[in-house]
Amino acid sequence: MNTHTNGSAINRRSFLKAAGLVSGAALLSSCGTANQVATVDVAKAEADHSKMGAPGSTPASTAVAVKIDEFKTYDATLPAIPTSPTRQVTWESSDKPLYIAKDIGFQAWTFGGTVPGPILALNEGDDVQFAITNKSVSPHSIDFHAAQTPPSKNYIAIPPQTTLKFNWKAQYPGCFMYHCGTPYVIHHMAMGMYGATIVKPKTGLRPADREYVLVQSEFYVTDPVDGIVQTDLKKALSGNPDYVAFNGYSEQYKETPLTAKVGELIRMWVMNAGPSHFSAFHVIGTIFEAAYQDGNPANKMVGMQTVNVYPGGGMMVEFRIPEAGNYPFVTHSFADASKGALGVLAVTNS
Repeated sequence: MNTHTNGSAINRRSFLKAAGLVSGAALLSSCGTANQVATVDVAKAEADHSKMGAPGSTPASTAVAVKIDEFKTYDATLPAIPTSPTRQVTWESSDKPLYIAKDIGFQAWTFGGTVPGPILALNEGDDVQFAITNKSVSPHSIDFHAAQTPPSKNYIAIPPQTTLKFNWKAQYPGCFMYHCGTPYVIHHMAMGMYGATIVKPKTGLRPADREYVLVQSEFYVTDPVDGIVQTDLKKALSGNPDYVAFNGYSEQYKETPLTAKVGELIRMWVMNAGPSHFSAFHVIGTIFEAAYQDGNPANKMVGMQTVNVYPGGGMMVEFRIPEAGNYPFVTHSFADASKGALGVLAVTNS
């Protein structure tokens, strides 16, 4: 069972009152040219998917309880970036049951065993030597929005127990998405196959006291079987999610707030994995000093109350908090905020 023990947890009713929330509840067959690869057979892929339950339906009961690891808060802190201009990145894709909300076990497809996958932090100009091994039962692929590389060569379906390697260069700074692009793309993404790449500019950024990465995403789920839900493809196509989350778990930063101190420069990199909804990112009780579309410093806006982060896009926002207190952050699309896309920044004097 999923539990939280952090002493700074905020009462749900008081949080919703403070945030002003009211409780409530194009099928893609290819991405780029990945479907040209012989290994990508949609009928076969869907047959493989049926091992965990056919898309759009409740999976057949196995009458066997599935063990799920205890939930651990996703670390939103931007990782330190190594100084070496050559980065060796080795990942695995795998199937893993995990929690996406309190007591909601989800049969996920993952990069690196988490949803979202690992935060890839780079400097502009870095050369990435990338390798990924597919340890899932289904074909998967990888699509880096930060890369400029032929999809027909490097964004191809990777059969199970196979490794794909390719190199790419981080030519542009920003907040970028990566995701699986294997048909059905919306299914693989709704199963959890996405993450953020942060590329810092070679000219540098002003020093920030806190840097956080938030990935917003939607979950469309079946009824539970043996305590586990999975993606309901028909729901995903309808665009009416059951849960919307930052970093893969509904309301996790309400239970375990992000932290800062009064007067610190806070930088948030916000990536919207979708797969379908826009994010209207807003921190209640403050104004963004600066916001940068796609995280690129050339795309500067100032004095922003709310920023639009489209599916597959990113944003960098910077702000300071002048007075101690709890500052909720949400998508101002409140139907999605009420489904879990909300958290708290707890600001103290020292």
